[in-house]
Amino acid sequence: MKITGVIVLLNLLFFLIIFCNQGYASSYKGSFSYIDPHKAVEEMDPGWNLGNSLDAIPDETSWGNPKTEGYIFDDIKKTGFKSVRIPVTWVDHMGPAPDYNVDEAWMNRVEEVVNMALERDLFVIINVHHDSWRWLSKEMKQDKEETMRKLEKLWEQIAKRFKDYSEKLIFEIINEPTYEGFSEEEAGKIQNEVNERILKLIRNSGGFNDKRLLVIPPLLTDTYKAEKYLIPPKDENIIIGIHYYSPWDFVANWWGRKTWGSNKDKAQMDNDIRIVREKFPNHAFIIGEFGVSNGNKPAEWYFIDNLIRTAKKYKMATFYWDNGFDNYDRRNRMWRDEVLVKIIINASMGNPNAFLNPGILYLKEKQEIKDIVISLELNENKLEGIYLGERKLDLNKDYILLKNDQVLLKSSLIKTIIKPGVYGRNGILMFKFTKGVDYPLEIIQYKDPVLLDKPFNIISGVPMDAKFLINFNGTKLCAIKIFDAKTGRPIRDSWTPYLRGWDDFNVVESQVVIRKQVFENLQSGTNLKIIFEFFPEGVILDTTVPVL
Repeated sequence: MKITGVIVLLNLLFFLIIFCNQGYASSYKGSFSYIDPHKAVEEMDPGWNLGNSLDAIPDETSWGNPKTEGYIFDDIKKTGFKSVRIPVTWVDHMGPAPDYNVDEAWMNRVEEVVNMALERDLFVIINVHHDSWRWLSKEMKQDKEETMRKLEKLWEQIAKRFKDYSEKLIFEIINEPTYEGFSEEEAGKIQNEVNERILKLIRNSGGFNDKRLLVIPPLLTDTYKAEKYLIPPKDENIIIGIHYYSPWDFVANWWGRKTWGSNKDKAQMDNDIRIVREKFPNHAFIIGEFGVSNGNKPAEWYFIDNLIRTAKKYKMATFYWDNGFDNYDRRNRMWRDEVLVKIIINASMGNPNAFLNPGILYLKEKQEIKDIVISLELNENKLEGIYLGERKLDLNKDYILLKNDQVLLKSSLIKTIIKPGVYGRNGILMFKFTKGVDYPLEIIQYKDPVLLDKPFNIISGVPMDAKFLINFNGTKLCAIKIFDAKTGRPIRDSWTPYLRGWDDFNVVESQVVIRKQVFENLQSGTNLKIIFEFFPEGVILDTTVPVL
């Protein structure tokens, strides 16, 4: 028996050693070491969102993601993220008035996922997410006091369940709050009241909640609305949470905007964030969500890098919004855009990233291949070398360093990369710098795209998706315009013929699908002009479709 006991103890000791060595924390519950909100913001940067999982409607896997497992947080931490925001939608798991009881199984599941992240020594933020528009925004006008009480009942249960958790668990009151039927000023005042009431409830809920960090959102988590309406509660342990998806036409690929990065763009970004830092100079801040889904990768990378650096300038932590399809593939455990993630990590660490212009080389088939000049934005970096696969290119033989931070790629090099009749990526030149991310310069051969479909008709009053089969031939769709072929009148938004990217259309392999809402309220006898725009810019494809 004594020998057996010794073996058990040794096995337990071995388990604990392995557990600790893998970065798992065992003290995320039952103890609390106070952390100043500014210090917490510094330590939790950069952060990542477990988007479209516990916030999905009505359940965790409803929006296409697998059930959350611990390996996800292993990968997130290994990549370099130090915190996770776990959005949670509660309404589909709540009972009726007067108690609004949260289903025990759902509360347990939320706690299980929170534990997974905390075990890996990550900071964790949990919130009340899509409830904001599912019921809070709609019901506030109908019965303000009962709606407030409903939110308080919900937070009472959340606070009770997590009251004994460590300082690494942070509460966020509500996601992107807005209130239907109220003026903007009235809605701003309501949000201030929501913040005050929920904060007071949490502070009086027992355990460590009297000093737990709370994220306080302004109306719509918008910087300008924060500057105009937000009155932060008088509490030393709060963090103001804002989101950044601006300019929307670029980050969402709406209305034909294809690029970002001018001095005016960067000045606008700085101003967007500076105004709240100047208004609330003594408060801690996070940018709880940011992201971009434009399709122009070099512009996306440049936008993200500038945003992270601007946030650091104003002492804000950033949390990358990732819905499971934007980047991290939760089934196959891989990053779809590894460069973007490395840009986030390096910029958050203060490592400067370098950029190329152009960021992608498009070469048209059968056109003469000439020397190509690439401009470098070094950002205090130095170019260490250029690689084609494992081969380091020869300076002066394959490329030349020019003045003003430029590189000339020799035509003789490009000719060895281009493959006759191969459209799309022909090769990648990897630019390696002294700091920051290595920049992959894609070399793409293309010819004009071809519409493969036969003409079809749209029937007035019977809207349906329109599907176009296109041979892209190495090009990439970036925008679509639709207007009345006779009058030039746009059919979707009155001020522009451009569609709203990804909302109005998407691309599935070689098929472009324009969604049916675009074709609502069309009169028979109309001829629609549809123009597809591609990268490289200037490449277009058009067709005319009648409405019967």
